[in-house]
Amino acid sequence: MSASDAPQTGHDAAAPGIVVDRTVGPHGAADTIVLLNSLGTTTALWDDVVPLLTDSFDVARFDQRGHGAATECEAPRGIDGLVDDVLRVIDGLGTARVHLAGISIGGMIAIRAASLAPDRVSSLTVMCCAAVLDRKSWLERARIVRQQGVEAIVPSVLGRWFTPGFRRERPDVVRAYADMLGSTPPEGYAMGCDVLADADVRGDLGRVGARTLVLGGAEDPATPPHEQRAIARAIRRARLEILPGVAHLAPAAAPEAVADVLNAHALGRPRGKS
Repeated sequence: MSASDAPQTGHDAAAPGIVVDRTVGPHGAADTIVLLNSLGTTTALWDDVVPLLTDSFDVARFDQRGHGAATECEAPRGIDGLVDDVLRVIDGLGTARVHLAGISIGGMIAIRAASLAPDRVSSLTVMCCAAVLDRKSWLERARIVRQQGVEAIVPSVLGRWFTPGFRRERPDVVRAYADMLGSTPPEGYAMGCDVLADADVRGDLGRVGARTLVLGGAEDPATPPHEQRAIARAIRRARLEILPGVAHLAPAAAPEAVADVLNAHALGRPRGKS
């Protein structure tokens, strides 16, 4: 691949405090995939996925408020405030429609965005997500983080993000994500907990009209496969796929499989077909 054929990465300001990392594929793809992060991660979550998408798509990603490059953002107005950020990002990309993919809280945001702005979403991919979560547990986690710092929850969160086998076999990846999580500003993480405590997208599911893939991890203790099945049953035109041997943080543990699924779904092709 020559230098002119390599994907080009740049940064754009989409809204106050929100910086978009945009990778333009070598062929100047007509379609764009927007990737939405999980709580406690930065855009680096997608580092091993993005290069596998850019043969067919431009890719945009950005940090959630209170994380990474968006640490100076004020608290969002619940999940709708985070949806507004996504729609502003799409506006800034200069494209009418995008393929939208999100994991965990990013999946909930993507569902609400696809429900509220169906004309902006060509396809939807929801990963390792639930339509509603236990309010008390998230408020308690926010309290712990505000009082003790994010370091207090790192071991328990890593246990949900990665299977025991993955933690044994890939300690380098686990360390990198422990550092990523531990470096999240406590208030930024707690803001996300507050959003998750109140978020409920069950009413949005029946209004999603985009072609939808619901992707889960078979070993995910945070949002187990039954949560993915419930979402897939409630969305018209939804397809369900469960990745074996994968816990909650699928893009980090199985980037090739996630990229394969994203490519096939966004292109409207069966997996493995070119």
